[in-house]
Amino acid sequence: MTKSKNQQRTRRNKEYLVITRDPENYKIFDLRANKPICYKDSPITGGDGSMVLQEIEYIESSRKINEMNNDLEYFAPNNVGILLSIARKSLDSALNTFEEKLNPERIDHVISKQDGDRKEQIINQSKIMYDYIEFIQSSIVFGFTALEAFVNLSIPEGYEYKFENNKGIIEVYNKEAIERWLPLRTKIAEILVSIYNTKPIKSINLWNMFCSFEEHRNEIIHQKSITHTNFYKKYFKKQIFELCSTPQGIIKFFFEERSPKNGTNALWPWVINTDNDFPINYEYKSEQFEITGNIYEGRSKK
Repeated sequence: MTKSKNQQRTRRNKEYLVITRDPENYKIFDLRANKPICYKDSPITGGDGSMVLQEIEYIESSRKINEMNNDLEYFAPNNVGILLSIARKSLDSALNTFEEKLNPERIDHVISKQDGDRKEQIINQSKIMYDYIEFIQSSIVFGFTALEAFVNLSIPEGYEYKFENNKGIIEVYNKEAIERWLPLRTKIAEILVSIYNTKPIKSINLWNMFCSFEEHRNEIIHQKSITHTNFYKKYFKKQIFELCSTPQGIIKFFFEERSPKNGTNALWPWVINTDNDFPINYEYKSEQFEITGNIYEGRSKK
């Protein structure tokens, strides 16, 4: 176990576990985890030292067991990865519910052919419908939130976005103003395309998918009438499951299209169905770290 002493980037020293020596030996253990960071000796100096660090976090406890703190220890989660995971699990549940209980192409819903009281039949069917709607809406809302988080963390400090408004005035937005005031469409199509130096995302079908996905999200968040439930019927169109996968598609687009000079971001989530990579730092300096324990005995006592 080792601790970073770089206090310019964080309010506290971060603690890591040296999880392997060589990056090619690293195995992804959970898509919700933060990406590790690899430190290597510079190839210019001829060194061959290397270590892959996985960040550790703790939930402190006042309880002691055999004079040892009963702290909860875990590898740091990735914020976007957690949101994407919720969206994916909700989508999987929605798909299973639809195929097993709702799909009219496979399931017989003719009440006259079913046994039992009609009222009870409709009640049971209603509960299944409500579950399905919950799963779809959870997937949409958490997927959209994951996209917002991904976009905002991608904007570097010091970045400025300039454009001429309809009055001919040049408006300038810094990182904070971009995060707060600009719509997600602008952030994705204009700002991220510029930051990662990709081809125009508006030129591919994925953009049309995003626009429809955003409309579905807005119908949930900005409901104009509490009595209006017709938009639920959109959840029974065949493309809904593909539509709910839009956030993963957008993130994958930028991951695969980014210019080589952009490298990879330690705060990015793991991307499904693609070759993942993680940051490699060739400016390793031993004085930036201190050993705080080992994998067998945990943290050293102070």
